[in-house]
Amino acid sequence: MALRDLPIIRVTLNYQEEEDAHTLGFKRATEQKSVANYSTRKNKGLNYHEYIAELAESVGSEIATAKFFGIEDFKPTVNTFKNQADIGSNIEVKWTKWRDGHLVIGQSDRNNDIAILVTGKTPEYFLVGWIPISHAKVRQHWSASNSNWWVNQEHLRPMQDFLASDYASASL
Repeated sequence: MALRDLPIIRVTLNYQEEEDAHTLGFKRATEQKSVANYSTRKNKGLNYHEYIAELAESVGSEIATAKFFGIEDFKPTVNTFKNQADIGSNIEVKWTKWRDGHLVIGQSDRNNDIAILVTGKTPEYFLVGWIPISHAKVRQHWSASNSNWWVNQEHLRPMQDFLASDYASASL
């Protein structure tokens, strides 16, 4: 399936959701006392304000995904890292600003979780597709130069398929 053939879901945040995403992005940076160029970060070229904006976009993608699932009282977390799923019991939201970007899975991502790729920037996000993390962590997707797994969009399942899958009831 080519990139242009994937049925993409568009979700638009309202002003309050955008404000919440920005506030949580700032809170994630300050509570962790993190810096834009921490040692394991690949993109060390960001200044602190750009880093906070990137964190806010990530939170926005989580809010957009929760909206897609109809979760009305969704509250993004601040410092749970990989100890708790972004949404429900095992949904990890992976955001990239690149429209044709890859879903990137790290060593610390839990094998029993489901990863959802979201692209775009506030207020419009695009839910591209999903994959069980255990299916992403295979040799085919391994990127030795980045020491993680990069899943091309054509290897993702459409979001509509998630709602009808066995994974949906176990995840939400």
